[in-house]
Amino acid sequence: MPLLAGPSQLVENGFARYDLVAHFDLAEGDERLRRLSSSFEDLPVDPYAPGTGRYRRFARAMILPWTGEFTWIPPGSGQRGEPAHGYFQGDHNPEYVGVVRTLPAIAENVLANPLLTDIVKFDFAQTRWGPVDSRWPLHVDVHLIKLLVKTDDEEAISSPNELHQDGEPFVFTHLVRRRNAVGGGNVIATPEHRGKLPHDVPSGDLLAEFELVNQLESYGVTDHMTSHYVAPIRKGRRNAPGERSVILTDFTPMRQSLR
Repeated sequence: MPLLAGPSQLVENGFARYDLVAHFDLAEGDERLRRLSSSFEDLPVDPYAPGTGRYRRFARAMILPWTGEFTWIPPGSGQRGEPAHGYFQGDHNPEYVGVVRTLPAIAENVLANPLLTDIVKFDFAQTRWGPVDSRWPLHVDVHLIKLLVKTDDEEAISSPNELHQDGEPFVFTHLVRRRNAVGGGNVIATPEHRGKLPHDVPSGDLLAEFELVNQLESYGVTDHMTSHYVAPIRKGRRNAPGERSVILTDFTPMRQSLR
């Protein structure tokens, strides 16, 4: 799996794969990575998808393209007063069309982990913006998402469970933990197959099929050039839960809008 030195493959081909352990030269047992991994232990159930085996937290941030300055946006409050952020995808997720999802916020001690900030800045460095968007701040979404199954007959499902586009111009996925899991394979296809399952796509339109297996094995997509999918997971052979935990990031221009 190549580690790309620049963003050319991402912006020219629509996707690219990365090895961030090698990029950051992380030694085995790196404390920042250990703490980042442990932050997935207490993720709450996705409040919009109980029973799917999906757990998550969410944060929002801002980055200035001309300086690289990065700032976390403070959370608001959820229905019970807990720290939370609103997340909106318009009509890009068919399961939540027009819905602003209020998601539990990532804890401040996790946001303070310099490795998480480094990952976001690495992702930003792979992106490219036109002359207008490069002069506006960029909005950054950061998701911690865990798929977890505890019994042999369970299946944990990502959202949406089909080839899709996220709506944000650039989207990245970083594997943090994979334990006793079967499935969870990634598929990248041409954009016109949004809404389909991979087996319905002609082989010539399947751009890549792979699994994220190693810690901080990652990939990015240019949203308008591709559609992408992650398969459900099931528990492996060991007598232990099956888990696939990832960090997702995406970047969107914050343009002025007057009405």
